[in-house]
Amino acid sequence: AVTPAAVTAGQAAAVAGAATAAAEVMQPPPPQPAPVGPWVAAVAKAKQVLSNLTQDQKLSLIQGDTKNRRGYAGWIGFDGHQLSFNDGPQGYNTYNSHPGTSTQFPSLLSVAASFDPAVATAYAGAVADEFNGKGSNVLLGPDVEIMRARLAGRGFETISGEDPFLGSTLVKPFVQAVQSKGVMACVKHWLDNNEEIFRMTMSVSVDDRTQHEVYMPVFKAAIDAGAAAVMCSYNKVYGVHSCENPRLLGKLLRHDLNFHGLIISDWGATHDAEKSLKAGLDIDMQQPGAGKELLDEYYKIPGLLKAGKVTQAQVDEKALHVLSAMYALKLTPTGWGAKPDDISSDAHRAVALKTITESTVLLKNEANTLPLATAGKKIVMVGKYCKCGKDKKFKQGNAYSGGGSGYVDTDKTITPLEGVKTAITDAQVSYGPDAGAAAGADVAVVCVSAHAEEGWDRKDLKVPDAQELVTAVKAVAKKVVVIAFVPGPVETDWVEGADAVLMLFMPGEQVGPAVAKLLTGAASPNGRLPVSMPKKGEKRFTKEQYPGSPFGDKKMVAHFSDGVLVGYRWNDAMGVPSAYPFGFGLAYTQLQLKGVAATCAGATATVTMQVVNVGAREGVAVPQVYVGFKSLAPAVRQLRGFKKVVVPPGGQSAVSITLTAADWSYYCQASQAWVDAAAKGEKITISVGTSSADLPFTQTLTCSR
Repeated sequence: AVTPAAVTAGQAAAVAGAATAAAEVMQPPPPQPAPVGPWVAAVAKAKQVLSNLTQDQKLSLIQGDTKNRRGYAGWIGFDGHQLSFNDGPQGYNTYNSHPGTSTQFPSLLSVAASFDPAVATAYAGAVADEFNGKGSNVLLGPDVEIMRARLAGRGFETISGEDPFLGSTLVKPFVQAVQSKGVMACVKHWLDNNEEIFRMTMSVSVDDRTQHEVYMPVFKAAIDAGAAAVMCSYNKVYGVHSCENPRLLGKLLRHDLNFHGLIISDWGATHDAEKSLKAGLDIDMQQPGAGKELLDEYYKIPGLLKAGKVTQAQVDEKALHVLSAMYALKLTPTGWGAKPDDISSDAHRAVALKTITESTVLLKNEANTLPLATAGKKIVMVGKYCKCGKDKKFKQGNAYSGGGSGYVDTDKTITPLEGVKTAITDAQVSYGPDAGAAAGADVAVVCVSAHAEEGWDRKDLKVPDAQELVTAVKAVAKKVVVIAFVPGPVETDWVEGADAVLMLFMPGEQVGPAVAKLLTGAASPNGRLPVSMPKKGEKRFTKEQYPGSPFGDKKMVAHFSDGVLVGYRWNDAMGVPSAYPFGFGLAYTQLQLKGVAATCAGATATVTMQVVNVGAREGVAVPQVYVGFKSLAPAVRQLRGFKKVVVPPGGQSAVSITLTAADWSYYCQASQAWVDAAAKGEKITISVGTSSADLPFTQTLTCSR
């Protein structure tokens, strides 16, 4: 932990910085830097094409079609220049019209839990293939929000978990894989969209240092990877709606991140055509009108032009951004209507299955309970979610997949009971909704789920029925294994009564085969926690910080006065341990880090080690490197490197992780620039271990040019 004085000083700086940013929210942004890399040619071609367009063609690029969306979420453009937008990012959403014709992939939080860029690549490529199959050429995703609020209703949708470095590492291959298939990635939601409570009207107060160090890095990584579109969010920031916010769109996104692609509103997030056009919104996408005519704002543009309230140059600039985004990748021509064809495949289901096993976290494994020795055993599956994922209590989604726009409806779900019965043929496998069925069982497998969905945050961190089921089953069964389906952080006091616990982050339709493989050892749980699991009763926020005050749908403000102390950074600074820390995950074997060393050569540091498997099974390790320095305060350290390695039984694997000045830099709000702490003479502390709280190796270095 840092000193209370340092935490207080950090909070005061965050409050002061937020006030400064709020005072500047409506100031004209500085000029955008020139395009670089592939954007040079894309922008040049867009300018050439734009010069020959009619006014109607220009307007068709920035006004979402209100009359015929052709079965997609949205549509813009004219002949030869059309974009069809669809949810994602966890598979192609058919909006209940053709269930089962696209794959219900695991959540993006599962991808985060994989700690594996290769998983992100395979997952994104499979999703993009299905978008091509349905005729849509814009994927509304990935979601990259940092999970600040532990109860966030859409936390399961984020590829970042609670850490910007984790998200940045995974979003790059995700974006590249999607766009290599000719599908445009639309990164969302810009910016500070970290809770669902009164999301349409609430506002966020946050300082620039926290923006740049916590909430913007994953967007930057996506943009650096070539992402051609960004979606602005529903919430306000500094009291101004995101999609009409000059500071968010012009200063932070266009100038600071040098984004030359298109900015599209979330559906219904445009409130004032004039303000949005001037602030930098390119495409206004209207909220579906539930049988009524679609609500719109950008259809006011001709009238605004005639009244002299906006200029033709402003309209042309928006059309230019849309064209530039189209030319930034080899875009697949859109279909002329969402196809009803079943474009799922065995190959895509295999990707989904692999994602689940690579992201499942083994929280507990007393006496090597897992993998199970099944021959001749009585195995009882206990709990309704072993047999069925649907529940009338859920407004959207099911027990295996969070609800909302990212939900993919399917009739192809294989339940845990079905998966286990198919895979385990040398044991007696049965089912019961409660502990009564588990009497005399050699192993009782208990299925529990904590549900979340778009539109509102979870009411608490509990896993419903987990404590009651585990306690009751433990009294009558020899061994208790818990399978927990969770959308984010949950309380885990119920773990104490279990012999083994597997945690899955909204796994989707292939949950059954995955559970069977994990129980039998046909696959190993290779995930690590992308979010820290709180101890019961953890008090992380004041009501002003979350959900905000005054509580209500008109003037509520969430004060991000916690600043950079998000996720495990808060635990470290406050000296409050998690029940299970960020990065934690056990294996079905024993793995050790040996020979860890860190050296600096100029402004580059190298961390080396050997990962040794002293067990009898192949295992996967994820060594993690955290960096700390004086100016990082009030944060103690932050993740800046990790590598997932497979180690054979009795073998070892060499790991080398390189760090540069970017890994020990901080953002200075006063100078509006990144500062190299080592260049200031600050010592750099390198910590290495297997989670944010298990860091047995620490070394302090001097790293300067």
